[in-house]
Amino acid sequence: MYKSTIATLIGLILIFSVNAQTVADTSSIEWKEGYLDIHHILTGSGDCAFIIMPDGTTMLVDAGDIGDRKLRRGGYPLMPTSPYPDNSNSAGQWIVKYIKQVLPNAIKPEIDYALLTHFHDDHIGGITASTQTSTNGAYKITGITDVGESLKINKLIDRNYPNYNFPTNLNIAYQKEPSIFLNLQKFISYQQKNNGLVAEQLKPGSEEQIKLKYKQSIYPSFSIRGIKANGTIWTGKGTETVEYFNADSAIDGNGFFNENTMSLAIKISYGKFDYFTGGDNTGLRGFGMPNWYDVETPMAKAVGKVEVTTLCHHGCRDAANENFLKYLNPQTIVQQTWSSNHPGEEVLHRMIYNGNKNVFATNILDETKTTLGFWLTDTYKSIFGHIIIRVLPGGKTYYALIGETLNNKVQIKRVFGPYSSE
Repeated sequence: MYKSTIATLIGLILIFSVNAQTVADTSSIEWKEGYLDIHHILTGSGDCAFIIMPDGTTMLVDAGDIGDRKLRRGGYPLMPTSPYPDNSNSAGQWIVKYIKQVLPNAIKPEIDYALLTHFHDDHIGGITASTQTSTNGAYKITGITDVGESLKINKLIDRNYPNYNFPTNLNIAYQKEPSIFLNLQKFISYQQKNNGLVAEQLKPGSEEQIKLKYKQSIYPSFSIRGIKANGTIWTGKGTETVEYFNADSAIDGNGFFNENTMSLAIKISYGKFDYFTGGDNTGLRGFGMPNWYDVETPMAKAVGKVEVTTLCHHGCRDAANENFLKYLNPQTIVQQTWSSNHPGEEVLHRMIYNGNKNVFATNILDETKTTLGFWLTDTYKSIFGHIIIRVLPGGKTYYALIGETLNNKVQIKRVFGPYSSE
C-alpha cells in the first residue's frame, strides 16, 4: 500500500511537471528556461530589441537614442515620439532598467552579444550638447555606449569591423563632429582594453557566429544565421553568399552613400518558429533608383517563410516591398516606430493586401492615425507598448505580449495568441 501510494505520487508529480513546462506564462515578462523571448523595447528614441534564448544566452539588437527632440525637428513637419516612459532617464538607461528586470542571471549583469545593424543615431545613439561623457572619460554615453556603461557586453557585432572601409573609409566619411561613429570606435577600443570586449563583423551565411553559450546540446533546433552585411547577402543555400552590390556602385557621383542599405540582417530559428529582423534595409524600386537598392527581395527569397518579422526601416515607404511580404509571408509583423511617418501609407496598404496579419507597433502617433484613418486602426492589433514575442519550448507555439512601464516596472497589459508555427 505504502509503495503504491509513493508510486502514484511520483507519477502525479511527473505529469504535473510535464504540464507545467507546456503551459504558457503570459502574465509576466519573466523568462523561463526553454522560452525564446524577444523584447522590442519602447523608448520613443529608435530601435532596440533584447533577446533571451532558450538556454539564457542574451543578445541586444541596437540601442537607439535620437536625443534632443528639438534638434530632430530638421525633418519638420514630421513629429518624433516622446521619450518613454518619460525623460527622467536617457533612452539607454531605460533600456538598462528594462533588461535588468528580465536578465536570466541577475547576479551577473552581462549581455552575451550586442548586434548593431548600422551606424545611425536611432540605432546606436546620437550626440548632442547635453550628452554626457563616460565615467572613464573615453567616450560619450548614448544609446549602445550608455547601455555598455552599465552592463558589460561580451561580444559586439557590427557591419564592418575592423576595417570600416565599406563602401569607403568610414573614419573619414563620418569624421564630422559630433561623430557617433567615431564615438562608437572609442567605446569599442576602451572596452577591448579594459573589459575584454570581442568585436566582429557579422558573417552572412554563418550559423556559427552567434550560438547558444550555456546548454547548446539541449536545444539543437535553435540557430541564428547571418543574412546580410553591407552588400553581401546569403543565397539560402548552405553558407553560400553573393555580392549583391559592391562599394563602387553604392557611392553616387557626389561621394554620398546610404547607410541604411548597409544594414545587417539575421534570421532566428527555433524548431518550426522563424524570426527575421533587418535594421533599416531598403526595398524601394523604380523612381530612378538603382536595382540594387532593393535588398529586401533577395534577402526575403533566401530566408523564406517566417512566423514573425520586424519591418525594415521602421515601416518607412522605402521598405517592406511586396516581395518582402510575399516571400517572408509572416503571420506576425512587429513595427518599431519613433516618427509620424511610421508607417508609410504604401507600406500599410501592402500589409493589408498581403493577407491577414497580426500587426503590432511600439508607438503610433495620433497624427499618423488621423492621416491613415481606419485602414491603420483596423489593421493593427496594438499601436502602443513594448512588444514581447514569447516562443514556448520547442518553437511550436508563440504569443505576442504587450507591456507598459508603470512605476519603473514593466507590466503585461494585453496578450495575443497562441499562434502556431508552420
